[in-house]
Amino acid sequence: MPIPELVTLVVLSGLLTALGVTVVHKTVFRHVKEGHNEVLVPIFLTAGTIYAVFLAFVVVAVWEANDAARLNAADEASSLSTLYRGTTGITPSAGQDLRQILRAYTEAVVGDEWAIQAKTGGVSPQARRASVELFQVFQTAAMAHVDPSLKSMVLTLATQIQSDRNKRTLQASESLSPAMWIATIGGGTLVLFMGLFLFMENLWPHILMQSTLSLLIASLLCIAYFFSTPFSGPLALHPDSFEHSLSVFSSVDQMNR
Repeated sequence: MPIPELVTLVVLSGLLTALGVTVVHKTVFRHVKEGHNEVLVPIFLTAGTIYAVFLAFVVVAVWEANDAARLNAADEASSLSTLYRGTTGITPSAGQDLRQILRAYTEAVVGDEWAIQAKTGGVSPQARRASVELFQVFQTAAMAHVDPSLKSMVLTLATQIQSDRNKRTLQASESLSPAMWIATIGGGTLVLFMGLFLFMENLWPHILMQSTLSLLIASLLCIAYFFSTPFSGPLALHPDSFEHSLSVFSSVDQMNR
């Protein structure tokens, strides 16, 4: 959902809350008896505290998931750059084969796979094929003449790249479950509804406080929505780290000429 539409929903929640306070104040408070707030306020505070804890948990959870996806992508790109540099220390033919595969893989991630993961959470056939070729290169005759310690280093980094790729694929298809969204939105609505029945002699202070609470809850829900899908949405991650790896590849190629 675009940011302007979300901003509209936040503002609309505040306006609806103000309308609700006005309606309740005009229709219900004529029947309010002594002790109304003494009964309602403790219940409201308990519900508000429970919801605040739950909402904080949701926001922190989606933020940590988003941050984990960002760090994982950075680790994958870093391993690609490290391995590309490392290929300069092995035999020319094997090193050239590996560099071609690494460049093809990184270009497929930037140019194809990232957009696919943003839309469907799927993978790019080109990137998948290059990731498989990265391991198949160990069966070639060129790799047979590579020092075993260097070969072990290449295999370790290739395995790390594949592991990070698998994590990225899983993270691209993850999102906050519908049950959590129902509980989060429903809980906020319930707390706001309970707040309508707090009694104040003056209407406008009640409208101001209740609308502010509504805007705060709606804003936090928007933040949770932004970060619940790391690879899509208004604040989606971008393949900057992989683009940096491509620039590193070009620098290494220029030095080897």
